[in-house]
Amino acid sequence: MSLTEDNPLPSSVIIVNESTPLISHEQQLAAGQLHTDTSFSLSHCLSFSRDERAREQQIIGLGSLVMSSFLFACVSVIVKWLNAAHYPSFQIVLARACVQLPLGLLGCLFTWVNPFGKKGTRRWIFFRALASSVALILFFHSLTQLPLLDATVIFFVGPVFKVIIACIVFNERFSTLDVVYILICFGGLLLVGKSSSMTKTDEYERSFAVSCALAASLMSAMAYMTVKKVGQGTHLMVHVVYFGWVTILLCLPVVLFGLQDFKAPVQITGREFVWMAGIGLLAFFGQSFINMGLKKAPMGPVTVMRTGDILFAFLFGVGLFKEIPGVYTIIGTLIIVCMTTCLSMYRWHRQELKAAEIRRRKLRDRLVQRRQEE
Repeated sequence: MSLTEDNPLPSSVIIVNESTPLISHEQQLAAGQLHTDTSFSLSHCLSFSRDERAREQQIIGLGSLVMSSFLFACVSVIVKWLNAAHYPSFQIVLARACVQLPLGLLGCLFTWVNPFGKKGTRRWIFFRALASSVALILFFHSLTQLPLLDATVIFFVGPVFKVIIACIVFNERFSTLDVVYILICFGGLLLVGKSSSMTKTDEYERSFAVSCALAASLMSAMAYMTVKKVGQGTHLMVHVVYFGWVTILLCLPVVLFGLQDFKAPVQITGREFVWMAGIGLLAFFGQSFINMGLKKAPMGPVTVMRTGDILFAFLFGVGLFKEIPGVYTIIGTLIIVCMTTCLSMYRWHRQELKAAEIRRRKLRDRLVQRRQEE
């Protein structure tokens, strides 16, 4: 869930200082000290725009991301409630897809967007939907077997898989610091897995649930990386539509062949029906808030705000399900959160420096060309 490639260069990289009235903005970009400084500065990465109106929009964007984290945490809570009412994970996923598909079609209708997407990108949109659907199925199953915090934290290692996939598929540079962050992160993952083994869940079911959460994280990373192929031009509602019908097609064989004990519609109570519809509605609005937040908020603070998923999982797990995390879970969670945040911030900073250098070179060439014309 990132918009790094096609977004304009964040203001945290271009510092407009006291010399602005004396030289043009192009000259400042062409010879700015920040662009030649490859050191990592946390203040620059986390800074907001100095323009008041832009800063207000950035704050609104961060608020949208917090709201999306809250809504998706509520989805996880409802999944656990429905599982306690003996609903299988596939039926819960199917209910979410059946709600999101018509919402996506309505969104395409109101925004005059082709629900099939643009030609040339449809296969990548389909692959993204397929990866997202599989990730959701696996994650929902892990939620039914693991404590809320454990499942969320394991799923949180997605940035690690994103880096690995980017290096393998897109030949991106893999630095020593990347390796350090990833190895320490996997160390935290082992601690969380060890803590999960102390729960009352059957050993096989626990191990399978941990594997599902890890696989869900990997599939989510693969879905994210397809953005590089699809591009940012595909409307959010198109992704929602594809996700809906692909998920329904994946779940139907499980229903038809009775691979899980689905509840018949006549067995569903009114409250349970509201819960299942609520999963689709909350997820739909959560995706909308994410989309709005990523467009408005600077990428540095966005990376930090992702930890809201963990915070809400902890609060809801303790408050609603009495899932008190053990020492290993707490230590492992802190390690994973810190390492994935550092990894994302470090790679984002490198991308910003690379983009700034390219822009600086182009502007410098433009200035040279203007001087030659004069």
